[in-house]
Amino acid sequence: MFAIRAAARATIAVAPVAAVQLRAASKAAVKKASPKKKVSAKKVAPKKTVAKVQVKKAKKTAVKKIAAKKVAKKAVKKAVVAKKAAAKMAKAAKKEAAKKAKAAKVAKKAAAKKAKIAKKQAAVAKKAEAKKAKAAKKKAAVLKKKAAAAKKAAAKKAKLAKLKAKKAASPAKKRALAAKKAKAAAQKKAALARKRAAAKKNKLAAQKKAATLRKKAALTKRKAAVQAKKAKLAAKRKAVADKKKAIKAAGASNPYSLFVAKTTTGSKGKLNFKDVASKWKNLSTAEKAKYAAEAKKNSAARQKVKASFKRAPTKYALYVKQNFAAAYAAASRKTNDKKQAFKMATKEVAMKYKSSQ
Repeated sequence: MFAIRAAARATIAVAPVAAVQLRAASKAAVKKASPKKKVSAKKVAPKKTVAKVQVKKAKKTAVKKIAAKKVAKKAVKKAVVAKKAAAKMAKAAKKEAAKKAKAAKVAKKAAAKKAKIAKKQAAVAKKAEAKKAKAAKKKAAVLKKKAAAAKKAAAKKAKLAKLKAKKAASPAKKRALAAKKAKAAAQKKAALARKRAAAKKNKLAAQKKAATLRKKAALTKRKAAVQAKKAKLAAKRKAVADKKKAIKAAGASNPYSLFVAKTTTGSKGKLNFKDVASKWKNLSTAEKAKYAAEAKKNSAARQKVKASFKRAPTKYALYVKQNFAAAYAAASRKTNDKKQAFKMATKEVAMKYKSSQ
């Protein structure tokens, strides 16, 4: 880069000098060519042309050198701009890296702090546990010591009692044997009482468990009954909806209703039933007869739909149908109150049906 710049400078410095030298040479040539002696124009013309050509060449060379200098300047400027951009990018990258390093350092510091706290807490917990274990061990040692002392005292007491017993006569020995037997009997009685208490406790627990199971079973049964009731109700509602839908699909069973349905189908907004009624009145008898015939067919279809949805009567329903009239007549003879007569007849029919089954 520096070599190019130096060459460009040298070229720019040399170009004017060369041009001056060429001009001087051309003037000298002109002076020599124009002495006191007259020289023909034909002889002088070639020399002048040569000088001009040399001057032109020198000018062209100078222009080329100036262009080379401009190119070199542009290259230098581009290099400087590229260098600045590279420096800027490097600076930004360095800054970003520093930022990331700082964040990593902070994160590392936080993690170290957290780990330190956790370690400290663990050490405190361990210390507390060790302290607790030490206290428990100390307590156990004290209890063991007390038990040993008690055992020793008991052994001493037993030894003294044995010595006294030896010294005592036979009645004392008998009394001791009786006391031993009484103690054994008391222990046996206490064991039996404990056994009975445990059996009673177990029985109560079993009873309680059985009651809980019964409650759970009753609750499950109630839930199942509620679910079954809901399902039954839903099925009933669906059946009613299906029935209504099927009846509606069969069409209107009244001639005027059929006419209204057909004339107002697809109409939007509020209907003017006065206009519909006037249209119906204006119909001829033959046209009304057509609607009547179709309504009759629809009525028959509706009856079929209703019959298809009817459930088969139960045995009790058939029995009531056969015997209720006679029972009600007999009850009416006994009382003038119709409600009371109805209740009496219903009760009597139900009792007879139960006895017949």
